[in-house]
Amino acid sequence: MMLTVKIGIFSFIIISVKMMFVLFFQEEDKKVSMMKEISDFIEFLRIYSCSMKMSLEEILLNYNFKYENVKSVFNKLLQDLTEENSNKNINNSFEEFLGSEIKSPMEFNIKVSKILDFYGNSMSDVLDNKLSFLRNDINKYIDKYEDEYKERKNLLNKLSLLIGCLIAVVLV
Repeated sequence: MMLTVKIGIFSFIIISVKMMFVLFFQEEDKKVSMMKEISDFIEFLRIYSCSMKMSLEEILLNYNFKYENVKSVFNKLLQDLTEENSNKNINNSFEEFLGSEIKSPMEFNIKVSKILDFYGNSMSDVLDNKLSFLRNDINKYIDKYEDEYKERKNLLNKLSLLIGCLIAVVLV
């Protein structure tokens, strides 16, 4: 009877520690998904803005966002594009807003904020090329970030099992 209780407590502790790490990773997984949605929206923006000559307002209305945070980022982009401030200040405020909404790395934020530099100021073919290049650049960054994240996640998954066993051994 006592052995069964100890085995149950041991298993419960290991599972509890493992679940804490899983919850920790959920937030990071969501961040990666939002970064990918930003990349997908840039492609949508490129197609509808350059080929179909739609305005940014129309594009935002037609795109089906998975995350409200990403939608608010691009609404902020629209707002910043319509304001009459200097580009440097707009870029910095947009980068900060993007970082606060998505919790994405600064390097990613800087890449995305480049949209402010050329969107609406270029001819359609030039804008098409710039948005295409930007999306490729962002996708390369996301792939690199995701690979590093997966390595970190695998290491921490193994570590969580070891920590759970250690805590269980000490407490049982």
